[in-house]
Amino acid sequence: MKGFNRLGLLSKASLLIAIVIFVGYSTLYIVPAEAARKSKTSAIDPNDPTSVIYLDTSGKMAGKGDPDKPASKSVAAGRGWHPQAMRDQRLPKDKYGLIDWVTLVKKKMIKPRPSLDPNFDEMPPLDMNVLIESKSDFVNDVVFPHWIHTYWLRCDVCHPKIFIPAKGQNNMSMIGISRGKWCGRCHGKIAFPLTDCMRCHVSPKKAAKKRK
Repeated sequence: MKGFNRLGLLSKASLLIAIVIFVGYSTLYIVPAEAARKSKTSAIDPNDPTSVIYLDTSGKMAGKGDPDKPASKSVAAGRGWHPQAMRDQRLPKDKYGLIDWVTLVKKKMIKPRPSLDPNFDEMPPLDMNVLIESKSDFVNDVVFPHWIHTYWLRCDVCHPKIFIPAKGQNNMSMIGISRGKWCGRCHGKIAFPLTDCMRCHVSPKKAAKKRK
């Protein structure tokens, strides 16, 4: 559903790679670091190319993946360590101190391109939640939000190879997930860690019992 064609791999895909090391450069639009230090309530200018998010580890401009310019330099920079961006107070953090990319998207603090192809026609995210019942009577059920996942990825990235799109057909387990299966293909790698249990297990177990 998303622009993960050959051109798209240099846009949202580049950003996903960069999330591994907390910050991506090639297609982000975010408040400039200097303005953030002066005022936590300053307006976000999505067109300012001097934001800390676009700088490499030496503080030089790395580029932002413009269609008419090579993206290779910014992609390479996005794989480095970026302490400047981690210090930016305007970047929301989770309880582990990692950048909360979901919040950044919802607050429209970043706006990654669907593709470097200006004629690419992107489908909107799928706004559908799926309840996944936990196997324990003492652990809340999981609510899987398709919206944020299909914001980044097209459907066939996950279906049917990683997840069979049918209720009760995947037989998931936390042991398998921790070994890189199902949700573990991304979480703990390019998404928030599996130790942050309550970001997924949000539906009280009694909700599942009422349906039986």
